[in-house]
Amino acid sequence: MDSKIEYVLILGSKPDYKIPNLFFKHIYAANGAIERVKKYETFFSRFELISVLGGREFERNLEVKKRVLNSSPDRIICRLGNIDIKKYDFSNKIEYKYLTSFQQLKIQSLFFKNGFTNILFHETFYEKNFFKKIVHILRSISRGAIVGASTGFFSILYALLEHPDKQILISGIGMIGGGHEYNDKDRYNKRSIVDRKLILSLKKDYRSKLVTTDKDLAKNANINFYSE
Repeated sequence: MDSKIEYVLILGSKPDYKIPNLFFKHIYAANGAIERVKKYETFFSRFELISVLGGREFERNLEVKKRVLNSSPDRIICRLGNIDIKKYDFSNKIEYKYLTSFQQLKIQSLFFKNGFTNILFHETFYEKNFFKKIVHILRSISRGAIVGASTGFFSILYALLEHPDKQILISGIGMIGGGHEYNDKDRYNKRSIVDRKLILSLKKDYRSKLVTTDKDLAKNANINFYSE
């Protein structure tokens, strides 16, 4: 890959990840994957660290909470449940932004062909059984909580939003199921199916800006594989 290209790094929690030996000015980490930045800090220390969170995941998952608090992010982008950050030992300088369900879906809609309609359709793939599909969609709508992209995938979209002129390098996201280091396998498997459907609907201009160190993601999402 061209060393002159400026990349933004996205970190997910898939096992067997790889962070290329490059300098990144901005690193977006999904939920508990933020802990992986510690290895990167051994070589490079001056970068902006953005924690992309599910609020309910942070509150309920002690492992995610511990990893985020210990990593001292510069910014937090939160959706799916607001967090009272004053309750926790974050820096006074931290920037916190909460996205409502409508706001986060509006952002997602910018990147997919047919926008929100596409997200709603692919959300049905969260369940296999037809009756369960209907129940899932109705329940999500009634709660005002249609998720769409996983937190890892949303991190990618948010990086594209904030850095439209840069390439997005993805590490630790595979969208093949199998679970995280710290999360429920079944729930992750279901969301990964939705992710795989959605990423194939990503607008061409955005897809061309994605590069991954994961061979499964490169193959399944039809995006470039990073090789040093």
